[in-house]
Amino acid sequence: MEEKTQIITDKQKRAVLIIKELLNEMHKDINELMNFENLKVGSEKIEEKAIRISKIAIALQKSLDLKNGGTVANNLDHLYKHIRFAVARVMDHNDYSYLTSAEKVTAEINKGWEKISSAA
Repeated sequence: MEEKTQIITDKQKRAVLIIKELLNEMHKDINELMNFENLKVGSEKIEEKAIRISKIAIALQKSLDLKNGGTVANNLDHLYKHIRFAVARVMDHNDYSYLTSAEKVTAEINKGWEKISSAA
């Protein structure tokens, strides 16, 4: 019987799955926040959702290896900053205009992580 070489460790696989879950939650929350504009949801609920999205984005930023991650890590860092900016605009200025791009960003990142996690 041939031995399979494990490309990533179990710990790394768990990390990939955690990041996938965080990205899915952030994407879902951004969609919900976008809907709040039309539903005329109260500011407390908007702030709660925006803070949750920001916290997820910060956690994802902290998981990046900016020293060794190259262009991919730097690009992800910029994308997560954009997401945080978009939700800050909602909280501070009731400006939902940046959320569409934040939603598109998370959708694309999720597609990539879906491929990575299914291969892990």
